[in-house]
Amino acid sequence: MNAHVANTIEYVKKTHAGQPVFVQAVDEMLSSISPVLDAHPEYEKADLLKRMVEPERMFTFRVCWLDDHGNWQTNRGWRVQFNGAIGPYKGGLRFQKNVNEDIIKFLGFEQTYKNCLTGLPMGGGKGGSDFDPAGKSDGEVMRFCQSYMTALYRYIGPDIDVPAGDMGVGGREIGYLFGQYRRLKGVWENGVLTGKGLASGGSLIRPEATGYGAVYYLQEVLAHENDTIEGKRLAISGYGNVAWGIMKKASQLGAKVTYFAGPDGYIHDPDGVTGEKLDYILEMRAKDPLHCKPYAEKYGVEFVPGAKCWGVKDVDVYMPAATQNDVAMESAEKIAASGVKYYIEVANMPTTNDALNYLRSQKHMVVAPSKAVNAGGVGVSGLEMSQNSERLVWTAEEVDAQLHRMMKNIHRISMEAAEEYGLGYDLVSGANIASFKKVAEAMYEQGIF
Repeated sequence: MNAHVANTIEYVKKTHAGQPVFVQAVDEMLSSISPVLDAHPEYEKADLLKRMVEPERMFTFRVCWLDDHGNWQTNRGWRVQFNGAIGPYKGGLRFQKNVNEDIIKFLGFEQTYKNCLTGLPMGGGKGGSDFDPAGKSDGEVMRFCQSYMTALYRYIGPDIDVPAGDMGVGGREIGYLFGQYRRLKGVWENGVLTGKGLASGGSLIRPEATGYGAVYYLQEVLAHENDTIEGKRLAISGYGNVAWGIMKKASQLGAKVTYFAGPDGYIHDPDGVTGEKLDYILEMRAKDPLHCKPYAEKYGVEFVPGAKCWGVKDVDVYMPAATQNDVAMESAEKIAASGVKYYIEVANMPTTNDALNYLRSQKHMVVAPSKAVNAGGVGVSGLEMSQNSERLVWTAEEVDAQLHRMMKNIHRISMEAAEEYGLGYDLVSGANIASFKKVAEAMYEQGIF
């Protein structure tokens, strides 16, 4: 490993010791880029890596809101503007009770390089709160969102920082946030947020985009292996927007999701989630996002409580699409032992570093990294920004076609970056190197500040 890379990883482990998820993300990224640093000794002189692992700025603020019983509640809010070298900061807002500074920094760091892979001019940012929308009334969610935006609006804008949705933040929350921003600023800057409803300037297929993009990326991996998607059986975790997008696009292309998991266990549907079942997923999720067992009861299929589907043998592709560190070493060993060839990360950093390295070491497996696979979501957010800037609305077909081209290009540049440094078909290193090179070049040519 390049000495500057090794020293920077040790620096982060020491100075951010209380933020293990952020440290994990930095370690995973920087461990791939030694060949680039060997070729560019000027980056060490400019202390480039240490500048990359520290956010340009980060805000912490209180969010006070009134519940339905007339009681005031206080939550914590965050926004990290991690790196703006290639464009305005861009990244979602996550509302979950386990959100903290560590999670926000990890997501902002990852977002920087994910956004870079899209080819669009977007820097990296992320935000959120430890507020949990689950079980809250519409009125409580609205009042919280209005208070959150009141604290945040001074620091964002269409050419400054453009938040979007993430876990716990869907179209409803984005609508309330945008309404408060418009009220406070007194201007129509709908490019300040993405993931909006269509009436407010949102983009068609945005809710499905991350899942659609993941399947398009899978197609490119299969094509490289002289394989096709037709008839492929997919096992995924999660059944939110991302997983639903995977289900829908896979069905359109002749594949099917036969396993999916929720917090309460996993479903095995040999016929796949297709047709009316896709609509039922939305209905079930809206009623109770914590249980997928009703799917098994409705369609008479197997439900395994309190377990994950990692290690099942009657599938062709694994796609973890729920949350970070969903697949640890024990699950990775089961996945490798199952004989499955394709492991396609979808959620942000869904695999622990030791588990990811173990899967990458398996000669029979192809492993694709989340920062490349799930970039289609923020890619379509970038396309929403373009539509807002142009005062135009593109058709679903236009957006989908651009998304498809984007994912093909992400796969291509990742593959070419790995090949350039003699790494073969190493998509994890390739995605890290390709995105690092672009951000590093922009930072270096803009000088030190």
